[in-house]
Amino acid sequence: MSYEKVIETYLFGVTNQNSALRMTAGDSSAGTFTSKANPLRGTLVWDRCMYVLHGVSVAGGATGGSYTITIQTDAVRGYTALPIASAAIGPLTPKTVVLSSLHHSPGSPLPTHIFVDQTAAGGGIWFQCHALAKQYRGAGTPGVATAERIIAGTMVYGTSHAKQFATDAGISADVTLVVGTSAANMGMNKMRLWDTAFYWATAGVSVAGTFDCDIIGRVGRLVGISGVTFTIASTGVAGALDAAGEKVALASNFGGQSPNPINIIWTEVSAGGLSDSRVVVLAKSGRGSVAKT
Repeated sequence: MSYEKVIETYLFGVTNQNSALRMTAGDSSAGTFTSKANPLRGTLVWDRCMYVLHGVSVAGGATGGSYTITIQTDAVRGYTALPIASAAIGPLTPKTVVLSSLHHSPGSPLPTHIFVDQTAAGGGIWFQCHALAKQYRGAGTPGVATAERIIAGTMVYGTSHAKQFATDAGISADVTLVVGTSAANMGMNKMRLWDTAFYWATAGVSVAGTFDCDIIGRVGRLVGISGVTFTIASTGVAGALDAAGEKVALASNFGGQSPNPINIIWTEVSAGGLSDSRVVVLAKSGRGSVAKT
């Protein structure tokens, strides 16, 4: 489809996999991996991207195994296995399964890996993962660690680091961070509205208790009026971050777009502490245009 400049491609294939597996683009047959060039390489952000599993089956019929399939990216410098989209597969699952965006976004970061997590034993799994994607050139702001006009990096470090942060302690209580002071803005202040923004919250080597994270924006700020704050994206309200090394995508309330954030709120849902917590962002936008009157 050269006119549309749409990529329709086969990314991953798994045959009779009866254990956990994480692999790059290619095929795995009974544990033997054959790699191939990633057909979506070349950009950090796809503005429109969908993932579909076909040929899905699990050995053992109604008593077969259960799996969680997750598309992940290692493309944000300094991070691995950031989740993008996922689906639960179990006994008698239909042959075709749509992977749901964990960011509630029509776009996707560059997918580099697929993770097959066996959540219950009982039989091997088969599937092929296909993608349909297209992208537009970013504009209006320089990129971060990339020649593309895409921002990628860490907004919050949970322990002392070369970038500014108010404390050496981890998080052990509710805390509100100000983007631009106690959290880095990563250049997101240069645009009022970003076409596409992906946020993740991550945990370090030690977690006690459970935590949630919200990205906060503001509207209606005028002279003498402070405006109203609202949640741009969130992990939810159930203590999503609860394990060491965990990486959780923040679901967008606006279909993947994002105003420039002003605050990041960590909420302690159940008592404990969260070491080396971080908030990661990957964002891209065009300049936009205004109709003439």
